[in-house]
Amino acid sequence: MTQPIYRIVAQPRAWTPVTFPVVMEDGTVATFTIEMRFRLLKVDAATAFIAEVVRVQALEDEAGADHAQLYSELVAQIATDWRGVHAENGDPLRFDVPETWLTDVDAEGNRKPLVAPNLRSLMNEGGMFIHIFEAFRACLAGQPKTRAGN
Repeated sequence: MTQPIYRIVAQPRAWTPVTFPVVMEDGTVATFTIEMRFRLLKVDAATAFIAEVVRVQALEDEAGADHAQLYSELVAQIATDWRGVHAENGDPLRFDVPETWLTDVDAEGNRKPLVAPNLRSLMNEGGMFIHIFEAFRACLAGQPKTRAGN
């Protein structure tokens, strides 16, 4: 059996399952899975992203911190799409982060606030950012649950 050729890809991406528990109305706990398409960050970008996570952790304890917005802006840096996310009525929700958000900066070089109500709704679910972050780390590490790439 021949080994596949390793290729250095400029912007690699991969679909990865994000699994999380949800307490149901009757008190039971069900496990749900959505899929996210993650950017497989290169070392420099991954280091910058981790620094951003640390910065956000410091902001979480500030009075009036908008946690859903903070988490949405973190996820928007690492994800490009999702599957399996639906509204309360069952309609699929599209991943609504504008493609230009990462590069749309003001005169001082700061990113403008993200406006992505669907992502914000998901990030407002308890513990969701942690589950997404853990799936992202597993994806970067090449753990088995990672699905098809680019």
